[in-house]
Amino acid sequence: MASEPLLRVLLASLLASALLLLVRRPLRQWCGAGAAYAAWAVVPASMIGALLPHGAGPLPLELTLPAAPTLLQTAGASAVAAARPWQSWLGAAWLAGAAATAAWLAWQQWCYLHRLRRSTPSGSARVMRSGAANSGPVLLGIWRPWLVLPADFRRRYGRDERRLVLAHERIHAKRGDLWANAACALLQCLAWCNPLIHVAAVRFRLDQELACDATVLRRHGQAATYARALLKTQLSAQGIPLACQWQAAHPLKERIVNLKSTVTPAQRLAGRFAAGMLLAACSLASWAAQPAATTDKHYLVTLSMQGQNPTVLVKAGAPAEIAMGKGAEEWRTRLVVTPHEGQVQLRALVTHGGKQVDDYMIEGPLEQDFFIGSKELEEFKAKLRVREASGG
Repeated sequence: MASEPLLRVLLASLLASALLLLVRRPLRQWCGAGAAYAAWAVVPASMIGALLPHGAGPLPLELTLPAAPTLLQTAGASAVAAARPWQSWLGAAWLAGAAATAAWLAWQQWCYLHRLRRSTPSGSARVMRSGAANSGPVLLGIWRPWLVLPADFRRRYGRDERRLVLAHERIHAKRGDLWANAACALLQCLAWCNPLIHVAAVRFRLDQELACDATVLRRHGQAATYARALLKTQLSAQGIPLACQWQAAHPLKERIVNLKSTVTPAQRLAGRFAAGMLLAACSLASWAAQPAATTDKHYLVTLSMQGQNPTVLVKAGAPAEIAMGKGAEEWRTRLVVTPHEGQVQLRALVTHGGKQVDDYMIEGPLEQDFFIGSKELEEFKAKLRVREASGG
């Protein structure tokens, strides 16, 4: 289990979420709601940056071939092997939490869709009228969005209010906010054990609505009419993960107060620039915080067998061979050394006379003896030692 990359991603999500929770309000006040909404791209970008490798080389791959049952190690190596289960438990716990979070979000989505069984078409294949309480306006779907309106939509809202409500939902659809909400739900599943990611998800949805409100007012005006439409909409206590929900549980007072804010085009442009700079800075910081790539390290591997002690220089991640004897009595060992969480993984593929003896996977610290042997070839007993080459 690659626990180190997982921990890096979780830490990046924690720091990025904390940063956005701190800067979103002043950014919205100075540069508009659109800038605050755009800045949330910092969270997924930081998580991706935590996984990108340093330099142009490929990511170091972990060899996962099972160790041979005849592998013999010293007491020190056994202790290292005994320390492995915590990584497996960590991975299992993370997977269980991610699955539980996904199930909870799916349950919320299903509960809402279940309430829409009484919905009827409303003149358009992508518009439904729902008889369920507190069931609209809501934009659903990702590939083919469709709009759910309350059954009393025409009675509850005046003509201008209806026009503004529908404009609000059209902006959500054109801007791709449904895809953004799906990405938000995915990040909640991946970083479920980060408590701030769930707080950030709520604030992200609020900033999404505030940005949409600002766009509607900038294009259509009528702030007072828009505020009345907000007040007429009943608040729902249940959120819908994969939807743009007009009446979602956002602070209504904050949305109405935000209608009075005025942002100049220059401020909006500065906001886009600030969000872009924040995105670039956090992505680079997340990438730079990783340990430097170790693919350029070199190791000296000594094989002690039958009174001989040949040593070979091995580049991390690259194969090297040690050959002893000739013809049918030739022993050949193919070695690959991979750095792994402050230690090394050593793979040793041993052949005798061209026939494979066994494929060993060993993990442990440098400067430690590892003993390998074979039940089928009792004469095969060898000792391996890995040390870092000076200047490597």
